[in-house]
Amino acid sequence: MESDTTEKESPKTMEGSESADGGGEGAEAEKSGEAEVAAPPTKRKKLLDDDEKKNAADGNDDAKEEDDDDDDDDNDNEESTDPEDEEEVPQLVQSTQSSLRSFQRIPVFIVDYHNDVMEFIYRCLGTRHLPLENNLLVHFDSHPDLVIARDIPASASYDKDTMLNELSIENWIMPMLYAGHFNRLVWLKNSWCQQIPTGKHQFHIGHKDDRIGVDCPLDYFIADGNYCHSDELQESRQIELQVHDADSPDLNPSVFMSSKDDLRFILDIDLDFFSTSNPFLEIYKDADCYNQLKEIFHFDSVESLKKAGITDYSATAARRKKQLEALKLIFWHLEEKRNFEGLAKPDETVITPQIYSKILNLAEQLQSKYTDDEIDWLLIFDSGSTTDNNGLPHHISTDKELKEYFANFKTFLERLPCPPVAITMAHSAQDDYCPQDQVAYIEDQVLKLLREVFGDRLHEKAILHYMDDPWDVMKL
Repeated sequence: MESDTTEKESPKTMEGSESADGGGEGAEAEKSGEAEVAAPPTKRKKLLDDDEKKNAADGNDDAKEEDDDDDDDDNDNEESTDPEDEEEVPQLVQSTQSSLRSFQRIPVFIVDYHNDVMEFIYRCLGTRHLPLENNLLVHFDSHPDLVIARDIPASASYDKDTMLNELSIENWIMPMLYAGHFNRLVWLKNSWCQQIPTGKHQFHIGHKDDRIGVDCPLDYFIADGNYCHSDELQESRQIELQVHDADSPDLNPSVFMSSKDDLRFILDIDLDFFSTSNPFLEIYKDADCYNQLKEIFHFDSVESLKKAGITDYSATAARRKKQLEALKLIFWHLEEKRNFEGLAKPDETVITPQIYSKILNLAEQLQSKYTDDEIDWLLIFDSGSTTDNNGLPHHISTDKELKEYFANFKTFLERLPCPPVAITMAHSAQDDYCPQDQVAYIEDQVLKLLREVFGDRLHEKAILHYMDDPWDVMKL
């Protein structure tokens, strides 16, 4: 899975690892005896802590300015006391069609780190440009971004500031599904992306012990330790996930949407959909780190159980959780102590002697090729979490392939039964998922195609969040 946290963050530091999003993203709190061990910072947080604080502060300032603009607008319309004008989304209150606002033209909001699109989406919810519930997200991406952050309580999904400050590229979607802002998600990918099989997947999302979980028995969710039996989920709601290959001219959006979605449809585009790299392949390459991690983090797929007619996947999920917890403790120990001294050997039913021997061998090779201060054991754990059964895609597209993808993308846009309320876009270049020597060209072509298809309905200027463009949804 993407390691946005490791699913991607720098490398999507475990798109939380799209797996664990396999989603190397998001670390689960570990327990030793009765004491709970605090989760260490992710690699991205270690690298970007100062930037996040600054962005959070800037975001609060922008929100305040936008709220002031809202007040002016509401006074003009004698709606200044309407509580739905506020930006905050503390609870789910269904907006009625008559109360929704409309943009003058379709806005395009462009970020670098994909989770930053949440800032714009939350603003659209708060200003009633989107209903607060049951929206549709059509998501072009080489990664599902459906990792669940294990160190963030489910209850925090209703806290906008926590979501904006704590989520990452691999795990930004699931809290919005849990909170009900979206109940349908369409992941459009290229055929070389294999994290989730194509088709329609209906499942429930809820919480167990204030941690988000799903009852979807796919390797993607089990690999990250996020699968729960339906009976274990509290306050659950139904989600429809559709997965389609979009590298063909045959894809018709009418398969998963209709003109009735015109007031609740967000088109989301990650530019790494067109060309993507797996940055973890380059981590400690001289020690063949990634290939060794594949063996260390391997787990048995549930697909064999399904073929045998077995429908209870709880045992497989429990084994995977124990495996991740044991591996996490080992790599945390190595990060803190820099060696194996004082580390109790793991339960051999969880980490076999053969696997433990591979960990020792990996450490030996890393230490022979790199200095101690060059080795980041937390990043290595995040990298391992992305090496689930399908792993992260790596496909640097040729010029010929890009032209084909652009043509298919345009055909898709022309077939849309209704235009989107807004368009969000992510570069994913700073975290090395979209090749930096291609991203500017890809962005230029995608914007060109959007203008060709939507014409004057598209806002004349995209909001370049990554360039700190000022923006106010009330003026779009």
